[in-house]
Amino acid sequence: MIFVNRRTIRLLFKIHIYFIMKKISLILFLTFCFVFQSTSFAQKWEMKKARIMTPWAEQVDPKNVLPEYPRPQMVRDNWMNLNGIWDFTKVEDMAYNATQKYDEQILVPFAMESAISGIMNTNHMENRGKVFAYRKKFSIPNNMKKEDILLHFGAVDWKCEVYINGKSVGHHTGGFDPFYFNITEAIDTKKKEQEISVFVQDYQEFGGQPHGKQKINEKVIWYTPVTGIWQTVWIESVPKTHIDRLAIRPNIDNKTINITVQPQNVTANTKATITIFDGQQQVAVAKNVEMGKETSIKLSDMKLWSPESPFLYDFKVELTEKGKVVDKVDSYFGMRKISVDYFNGHPTMFLNNKHYFHYGPLDQGYWPDGIYTAPTDEALKFDLEKTKEFGMNMSRKHIKVEPARWYYHCDKMGVLVWQDIPNPGFGENGKLMGDGRDLRENFHDEMVRIMKSLENYPSIVLWTVYNESWGQPDEATSKRSVDIARETDNTRLISIASGWNDHEYGDIKDTHWYPQPNMLPNPVNKRASVCGEYGGITLLIDGHRWIGGSDMKYTQVYSPEELKNKFVDFTNQILGLQANGLCAAVYTQITDVEDEENGLITYDRKVVKMDDKQVAEVRAAIQRNISHTSTALLPTSQAGNKVNKWRYQISEWPISGFSWKNPSFDDSEWSEGDAGFGNGGLQGASMNTKWEGRSTIYLRKWYDFADLKAEDTNKLQMQVFHDEDCDIFINGTLAASLKGFTNRYAIVEISDEARAGIKVGEPNLIAVSCKNTTGNQFIDLGFSLVGVRADSAK
Repeated sequence: MIFVNRRTIRLLFKIHIYFIMKKISLILFLTFCFVFQSTSFAQKWEMKKARIMTPWAEQVDPKNVLPEYPRPQMVRDNWMNLNGIWDFTKVEDMAYNATQKYDEQILVPFAMESAISGIMNTNHMENRGKVFAYRKKFSIPNNMKKEDILLHFGAVDWKCEVYINGKSVGHHTGGFDPFYFNITEAIDTKKKEQEISVFVQDYQEFGGQPHGKQKINEKVIWYTPVTGIWQTVWIESVPKTHIDRLAIRPNIDNKTINITVQPQNVTANTKATITIFDGQQQVAVAKNVEMGKETSIKLSDMKLWSPESPFLYDFKVELTEKGKVVDKVDSYFGMRKISVDYFNGHPTMFLNNKHYFHYGPLDQGYWPDGIYTAPTDEALKFDLEKTKEFGMNMSRKHIKVEPARWYYHCDKMGVLVWQDIPNPGFGENGKLMGDGRDLRENFHDEMVRIMKSLENYPSIVLWTVYNESWGQPDEATSKRSVDIARETDNTRLISIASGWNDHEYGDIKDTHWYPQPNMLPNPVNKRASVCGEYGGITLLIDGHRWIGGSDMKYTQVYSPEELKNKFVDFTNQILGLQANGLCAAVYTQITDVEDEENGLITYDRKVVKMDDKQVAEVRAAIQRNISHTSTALLPTSQAGNKVNKWRYQISEWPISGFSWKNPSFDDSEWSEGDAGFGNGGLQGASMNTKWEGRSTIYLRKWYDFADLKAEDTNKLQMQVFHDEDCDIFINGTLAASLKGFTNRYAIVEISDEARAGIKVGEPNLIAVSCKNTTGNQFIDLGFSLVGVRADSAK
């Protein structure tokens, strides 16, 4: 038997209590560490510093990020912005985990690769295909609690899974189209705060999906990739029966606006009322509008939308159940028409049934501090404001889709938009990684969703399906892509490919030519000829450069005056090319982008590369292209069915003397052939008569300039495509002596002496010699009036 006194019992009890407390303390300590590590230890958000930053980065308020209403064409009052600081981390998969640790904070909606996001994770190769998770707590406002809650994402690149309070509410693939989920059933009404978790995954260009100019090795014309949320996240409350979307189609020929109201959860008693306003004045109303059916509303005093007068009608849609309003949205539209018709003998683009020349920049939509996302709404407008200040009327949105507010600004400011569909990459074995759908069908699926999401903006007038040959499949599939686009939207023009493989299909014949502008002949069908890219003049501005490690230049100048002079020279060439049917030109580009430093503005948007006087000269040259045109008198062979015949002689040795250029020379023994003359090796050179060998060709033609008025002889210019040295005479007088070769039709001034000798309405002898010594060979020329007022041409 063991005897223990009271002192021993008390001591043992204290020891027991001590260890119990130690255990509890240890548990509490470990729990605290876990909680602290999952929250307090998370690196707090702080904006990083990119190589260069825009002035708007300083204006970013993490408590009020991009606060503007994100969907201007369908506005409701009950909404809440979820942009701001979220928790962020890398995870193993897209499965929700309630105890998930988040070790960083990110500023939504800036992609994790950006400086403004606070992450600036640029381990692109390591990150491809990895999963990243976002988390945010939010409370449902009282004025939303009695209705359904819709969670909206402007864009997430590329694949995402979304959870509310641990419950999956949906997933989405596609980096450029908006989407939403009805999260009402996942809301926990017993909780003050709700938790949203978003898991994202992106394979960049290795996944096969549309990715635009994002590339892991971001050099030359390829830029920093984007992963995850990059447009506004927001919620809105709606009744069970509500308006889901609107389809708006203007018809200026009938003076009607055609509106389709697409609702959710309708009954037989669901109707709509559409009320249209010109400012504060009501101008039309349609009552008892049937759901899902197009309603045509007459506008008696129709006002048209154009870049010069971007008038927008406002309208309101009210959804009713048994006469009671259950939902309403505010929207707007513009009355405009885009088409192709004949002008000056060529198919050109028409705006509102009139020939209209499109002139604008390539607009990549990249930001050094936000990458895909402009720091503020003012920043988003900046490039468009400068586009207008330069006198341009169009912007080619290059292989990227912008937030809805960008198109809203285009609508309000009057900027025509050519919208590129972001190009796909190539996945493993032609399949999307992690997805069984065929690569091409996924491209078509994303293309249709992008087009549907943008279909109501009047500023958008053209869809470009493929850029050059990036991700472009075979001819049959390319044509099918155009057919799908046409089926999706038959109210706008469609370009099968900007730049290269157009397979004579679609509405547009597009060429890219650097640095000078050019156009390609279009003799096959009624398609408008455009120069979809040209220019690329580099002027480096120290202190405002990205300097990413590559040297990308088409052509370089060393002062703002040189930049202005070259830009104006190219612009004047464009005016001359209108004689052959050119009806649009896209200058590369509005701003520098990373290593591609050929913008009119620096990448940080802090320096316009010309002063106000120089900008004014550029503006005047551009505006002259819009208000004036050029008319062919003696067409070049680009005109197709208007080919001219010439007398010609090919000789291995130059003809002795110069009598061959004189009117008195007898050329009756010479051959006769159709222009142009060459060996068929040059793009854009319509070779109709063969000229081969190291030789000189001599051409003669009598022409009476019957359509030339004496007072217009100062507007007369030549278009010449020569390879190589070329001399041109008019009535025996030297009009131009051209050395070397061109790779396109160039505008050539006529010498004063030759111009003075032109006999209007009488026969004039045009005599040409062209010598070839190496490589390809070609000669063709024509005469045109340059700078004729467009409204006086036919």
